[in-house]
Amino acid sequence: MKKKTLAFSAIYFVILAAVTLVGIELLAAFYSPSWPAYALRSTPPVNNLPLGTGLPDWMTAPYNSWGMRDVERAFGPAAAGTVRTVFVGDSFVEFQPLRKSLPAAVEERLLQGAKKPVEAVNLGISGSGVPSYYYRLRDVALPLAPDQVSVFFFSGNDFLFGNTGFSSAWVPPLVDESPGRSIVGRLMPHTNWLLVNRLRLSEFLSSNEPIPGEFEALQQIVKEPKAEALAKLAQHMKRHYFPGVPEQRLLEILSRGDGRLIDLFAARQDDREYLAGWLPNLILRAELNPNAFNSITTLEQAKASVQKDGIDSTLSWLVAMNRAARERGVPFSLFVIPTGAVDRAFVDFWAPWPHYYSWYLHCAAMHERLVEALQGTDVPFVDLRTVLEGKLDTFRKSDAHWSEYGQSLAADRIAQQLRSTLKAKLD
Repeated sequence: MKKKTLAFSAIYFVILAAVTLVGIELLAAFYSPSWPAYALRSTPPVNNLPLGTGLPDWMTAPYNSWGMRDVERAFGPAAAGTVRTVFVGDSFVEFQPLRKSLPAAVEERLLQGAKKPVEAVNLGISGSGVPSYYYRLRDVALPLAPDQVSVFFFSGNDFLFGNTGFSSAWVPPLVDESPGRSIVGRLMPHTNWLLVNRLRLSEFLSSNEPIPGEFEALQQIVKEPKAEALAKLAQHMKRHYFPGVPEQRLLEILSRGDGRLIDLFAARQDDREYLAGWLPNLILRAELNPNAFNSITTLEQAKASVQKDGIDSTLSWLVAMNRAARERGVPFSLFVIPTGAVDRAFVDFWAPWPHYYSWYLHCAAMHERLVEALQGTDVPFVDLRTVLEGKLDTFRKSDAHWSEYGQSLAADRIAQQLRSTLKAKLD
């Protein structure tokens, strides 16, 4: 009798747990986006910016129902006769301060002389990294049945460190911003999305603590005469970021280079830049706390500090992406994006803040090591450093993304590569 009671209790518990979990998932579906949006991003699109700050139309234009800076898409194969390529990456793919996204710029080039319709699907999400690229490729890009897929790796913030390679985790995480990576995400994707969103577990949310009204306040500060703007910026940084540092010390750092930090945000028709709080925060943090890592001043010193396990971990994910595409019979291309260290105007601008700029030297060294490592694999890749190196003003100074000119050079090279890959389908 006791055994029957225990068996009944166990069955009852399992049924109750299953019903409860199904109920939670159904409830979570009311608060999370639909497929594939919940598999793509756990934060609002970055075009969700305050009104009244003089932003151009393309920076506040609505995103599509997937949360992408793209035209509306239907999930499934492309229309008959249409050549489809999919772009996976971070803000370099999405970037809204430029008039066109990278996929739109490349699509425009591919359409020139093409005999068939072409579409470049944008799956670029700011603040995401290599593991997210893999699951976005596997779970969303490849099921779209593309004729080609491209992944964009940025050497400025996409490197992994330590033993974090593709096969390093024996047990998947309980919750992750890529639902296909986590236990909860595989079973309860809407619940996974809600937990990531509400608990700030994504890469983007976990590294950005918003200060209410900061963006608007900073745009007003940079409109002031230079001396007043610098003083108010120092006050803002002391109040919100560095309460224990004398205001005069903050002002000294921010005023270097004849106040060029304020000049950078002057109104102009093309490539206008906007001050965000993270930039002075990172500048001040580096300059106030010099150490062996951020005191490197040459590329040779940076090369000596590169950790092999970081390169190996990063490479393992890129190899896995190529393998996943190859298994589906989809041509794959990797584009490796350098930092502004290839742009002399960018380098010269940051000369007054050597500890802050040191990071770009580390990234340049890691970029070189990754390219060397990729040459020993079967991953088809293009090093965009060869296109951008030696050109001036290809990178924006504040956010370190491409300028309109830089994007144009990159888009030309990317389109050239894709024309070669898709030649038989385009003709």
